[in-house]
Amino acid sequence: MRRPLLALIASLATVGLLATGAATLVQTIPASTSAATAASITWKDCTPRGFQCATLPVPVDYTKPTGPTLDLALIRLPAKDPATRIGSLLANPGGPGGSAIDFLKGWAPGLASTIRNRFDLVAFDPRGVGLSTPIICHDTLQQFVAVDPSPDTPAEWTAAQNAARKFAGDCVKKYPDLINYVGTKNVARDMESVRIALGEDKLTYVGYSYGTAIGAVYADMYPGRVRAFVLDGAVDLSQGFEDINRTQMAGFERAFQAYLANCRASRCALAANGDPGAAVDKLLAQVETKPIPAPSADRPAGPGETLLGIISAMYSSSQWPRLTSALVSAVNGDGSGLVDLSDQYLERNPDGSYPNLIEANIAVNYADETCPKDPSAYIAMADRFAKASPHFGASAASSSLVCAYWPVTPDPLAAPKATGAPPIIVISTTNDPATPYEWGVAMSQQLESGKLIIHRGEGHTIYAQGDACIDAAVNAYLLQLTVPEPGKSCGTGAPPPESIGSTPTPTAAPSASRTASPTAPGLPDTGAPTKDGGSGHVAFFAIAFVAIAILGAGAIALIHRPR
Repeated sequence: MRRPLLALIASLATVGLLATGAATLVQTIPASTSAATAASITWKDCTPRGFQCATLPVPVDYTKPTGPTLDLALIRLPAKDPATRIGSLLANPGGPGGSAIDFLKGWAPGLASTIRNRFDLVAFDPRGVGLSTPIICHDTLQQFVAVDPSPDTPAEWTAAQNAARKFAGDCVKKYPDLINYVGTKNVARDMESVRIALGEDKLTYVGYSYGTAIGAVYADMYPGRVRAFVLDGAVDLSQGFEDINRTQMAGFERAFQAYLANCRASRCALAANGDPGAAVDKLLAQVETKPIPAPSADRPAGPGETLLGIISAMYSSSQWPRLTSALVSAVNGDGSGLVDLSDQYLERNPDGSYPNLIEANIAVNYADETCPKDPSAYIAMADRFAKASPHFGASAASSSLVCAYWPVTPDPLAAPKATGAPPIIVISTTNDPATPYEWGVAMSQQLESGKLIIHRGEGHTIYAQGDACIDAAVNAYLLQLTVPEPGKSCGTGAPPPESIGSTPTPTAAPSASRTASPTAPGLPDTGAPTKDGGSGHVAFFAIAFVAIAILGAGAIALIHRPR
């Protein structure tokens, strides 16, 4: 997700996790201020076989390089052919909140042999995420997922405000000295520390979803250290708090309408008894009154699970058949499939626990953006969002309430220029839900050396997910620094939309070629590809969309800032 949408559902139902930015550019931090040196990393063998792990101490506050430090967790898979090694290729799947370490373990096997042979694949969990001093404010998320994500009465809005206040308060009490320093600019400084520690003169990088924000901010701060950067599912960092949430929700709405158009055209099972859109609307209204029993799950499908289940399937058209099956079952009284889809989005572990995706997503986004501090502003925002996205808009506003109570001094992001950097490839998919097509176009124009590749199709992000045209262009760039010709376009799906909120072009049934290589969760928004073709989000900016219900109010907050 803006980083691709992480939806905080339930009492909180949608925390607009997308961080946004319009602010001053960050000054380059001289290498001397970094805690890293070429001898800082000591690699040790770890699982899976062939991988190596390490930690790297970096300053909590880079303006105080000799002050307190935190440990970044890193992982590396050495190049298969050391004799032809080009250097280190760093990767990030998005979020904010997605574990890059988990992602790399699943991403590496699906890469072209030429990439595997000539690059050390390297990833680090960003500060506050995964294994890098994770921000963990709550033991579980499941208890928070279920409440109506779209408050529409004063009482429901009051409950949403109370839930947001408590959620923010719990995190601040536990991490008072860290939450001001987990923003994207500090993550970019960490990446520079990693470069120094690796002994690389320049970096090669692939970022998905929110990972594109990390890459763009790094290139803006350290343009002379860029070798080759690929930013897939890009975020428009020029947009402010309201615009980025509104346009992201419009992207999800556009993807959902494409799903419905496909269902009508293919006469999918959901259309057997009438219009599929009407069937979904009836179901959403039904669960607000009474949750749907889910015999195969450990809880029924309430408003939160239902909406999040739909959002989860929007990250990849390969998930559309699964969503259709879940919706048909729900119409017939069994919500198990929707609960399963929502758990997939939340990256629930086999033991029933959850990663720290939500807390990290919120912490990063609200360190990166300036938002209204008057709770009443979000009620008016919900009405405006609903016009752009009837199904998802209102929940994005209510979820964003957490920002009103997040007591940090934000360091907002700005449109990156990366003056002096070599060509940087930006990939934008025409019907990307978590990072709308327009965002990628904007980033490619903001970067002085940006080069846009258009992918005509569905889903969130595309590199290394089975599209031969995209993969050939990106691999040639990563290996030989071959820049694609202007106007490069791949895929035969939906054409570029006229604008956010435009009517989607009906598409053919999902193609098997759009199946992602197996990977561990990263961002539904939100981010990079997962084993089922979805976002690495929570991805994912993404965008990811992580829904949580907090204390019975309704609101949602997502990725892709995009997982």
